[in-house]
Amino acid sequence: MNSLNKKLSLLLLGLFILVGILLALITRYSTVQYNLEITQRLNGSIAMYVAAEEPLIVEGKYNEKALKKLAQRSMIINPTVEVYLLDNAGKIISYNLPKDSVKLDQVPLDAIAQFLKEDSKRPILNSDPRSPGNNKAFSVAKIFNNGKQEGYIYVILGGQKYEELANDISKNFIMRLAIAAIIAVVLLAFLIGSLMMMKLTRPLKKLRDKVVHFQKQSDDDNKIYNGDEILQLNQAFDDMSSRIEHQLQQIKNADQTRRDLITNVSHDLRTPLSSMQGYLDTLLIKQDKMDIQTSKHYIQIARKHCGRLGVMINDLFELSKLDANIIEPHLEKFSMAELIQDVCMEFLHQAKDKDVTLRMKLLEGNTTVEADIGLMQRVLENLVGNAIKHTPQNGKVLVKLEKSTEGFKVIIHDNGRGISEHELPNIFNRLYRAENTSQDSTSSSGLGLAIVKKILDIHHFSIQVKSQLNKGTQFSFMMPLKQ
Repeated sequence: MNSLNKKLSLLLLGLFILVGILLALITRYSTVQYNLEITQRLNGSIAMYVAAEEPLIVEGKYNEKALKKLAQRSMIINPTVEVYLLDNAGKIISYNLPKDSVKLDQVPLDAIAQFLKEDSKRPILNSDPRSPGNNKAFSVAKIFNNGKQEGYIYVILGGQKYEELANDISKNFIMRLAIAAIIAVVLLAFLIGSLMMMKLTRPLKKLRDKVVHFQKQSDDDNKIYNGDEILQLNQAFDDMSSRIEHQLQQIKNADQTRRDLITNVSHDLRTPLSSMQGYLDTLLIKQDKMDIQTSKHYIQIARKHCGRLGVMINDLFELSKLDANIIEPHLEKFSMAELIQDVCMEFLHQAKDKDVTLRMKLLEGNTTVEADIGLMQRVLENLVGNAIKHTPQNGKVLVKLEKSTEGFKVIIHDNGRGISEHELPNIFNRLYRAENTSQDSTSSSGLGLAIVKKILDIHHFSIQVKSQLNKGTQFSFMMPLKQ
């Protein structure tokens, strides 16, 4: 049984037990009141008959012998009655009972006066002299002598013998059977209620399981939900709602990024395309009047713009594949020092043409890592190429490999123009160019750092950047050790 069914079943059991107890108390109270009313109605005139048998008070003196005789006769007829002789103030004058058994000296007259009214409702209870504080049904009649009231005959209709008999009956088989029947009814009602609760909560449990399963499938944390089904469903729904809101915001951001990308790409493609078209149109129009040297110059410029278009289109195509998760890294073991050395050799001529010193500071021994060697080569090419482009003449670019307990750290440092602090968070955005970008970067697509970030992300590597204006920039990323 699941936790919600347990809680509901226990609640239902408690409710049935409470209802059973209340029903038993109400039944007992109603039975007692019914018995008291029947007893008082049947025996209400017994006091009157006793008072009419013999004169019990004559000229202020009570006839004790006559009282005891009448009391004994009454108790033979009804063993549960107890007879008392009262004066007009309700004070007990005489009785036919053991002397130490009577605890009260006087009986209240209010209930007696109410009983003597013809239209009074039954049952009417009053004090039992033998049990103070325990009101019981009674019968009462006035005693007259020569037309003058001398006192009362006061008869308790349920004395101590009645109480002993009632207690004895409560312990017999019938009472136990009644209690067992009540318990059986409560248990049966609880069982039926539990089955109904299970049937009612089964769809809720299935819904809870589906929502939690869906949430765990889309959540890497595998969060554990506590509580009953409703509480778990509420927690899972809250998490799913937060995730959906976050994903909707990501979709909005991605849509805005796509719009910006289309706008920027359209602008960046239009510029070299327009220039290339302008030089080619000039060649077609003035080819008869233009010398060979000028024509060759125009063709070289058009070819340069065509190359830039090719680079930009290739970068856009590669970035789109990275965004769509089409490219998956093919992990293999290789020497990181050797890869850095090969990449730096590619850029030696470009650095020499700009009068930039390109140095390497590598490690000896084992520098084996595990990654996609082709993608990591692209990362190094983009970072080293950017460092050379943004470093002025007589500048320096250092590519360094360090080792720590976490792995190998690749550092590309230059002493070029640097990047302002407020621009650092944006440098990995598509087509973003810093305010102090050099003119040499017009041949760049502006997507290099975005591609670097994507490649390192799919390898689960993080990249850090430090920069100061006119002092230089440093990019670094960590690769785990591979034995």
